Amino acid sequence: VSGTVRSQPPLERTANWIIPNSLIVASAGRLPPGAQLTGTTTVNVLDTDHRLFADNRRTQIDMRFAKIFRFASKRVDLGVDLSNLLNTNYTTTYDNTYQYNVARGGTWNNPTAILAPRFVRLNFTVNF
Repeated sequence: VSGTVRSQPPLERTANWIIPNSLIVASAGRLPPGAQLTGTTTVNVLDTDHRLFADNRRTQIDMRFAKIFRFASKRVDLGVDLSNLLNTNYTTTYDNTYQYNVARGGTWNNPTAILAPRFVRLNFTVNF
């Protein structure tokens, strides 16, 4: 019997606004250092002193039950793996691109991936 408990801190969120360099030249009168007029510049809209985090810690529990059986010169390994035992569905990735002039930032802060659901895997190995 074995188990794994994984507890991770909340995800830090960002809001990256991709600004065309032509818009920066129009407002600031110059290009950002090392930028080209036809390119873009990424700016983090959120204040770095007051970071935005996900709701809470993410906890996942995995278990394994296994037994070895011996029959003369043969060996049989039987096992059951239980992943995500609590069936949590925490978000693992968010959309970090902030879209200006779109209602509520467009797709910013929408989940793009969640933790895999609970599943059971059966293992059966015969050695002879």
